Amino acid sequence: MNWSQLSIWQKSLKVFLGISLLLAGVAHLTWSRTEFLAQVPAWVPMDPDLVVVLSGIVEIILGLALIFLR
Repeated sequence: MNWSQLSIWQKSLKVFLGISLLLAGVAHLTWSRTEFLAQVPAWVPMDPDLVVVLSGIVEIILGLALIFLR
C-alpha cells in the first residue's frame, strides 16, 4: 500500500510503532540490558549479551524503517 493511500490514523500508528521499536532497541543497549539478558533462554547457542545487542540493533533498524521509509 502506498503512503498516500494510508489514513492519518494508519500513519500515526505506524510512526507510534516505529518509535516504540526504536525505544525498545535503545533500551536493549542501555538502561534495560540486565532485564533483557534475563529473558534469553539458556539453550540459545550464542552469548546472551550478543543476543541482546543484536536484537536491539534489529529493533532500532525496524523502528527507523517504519518511521522514515514510505
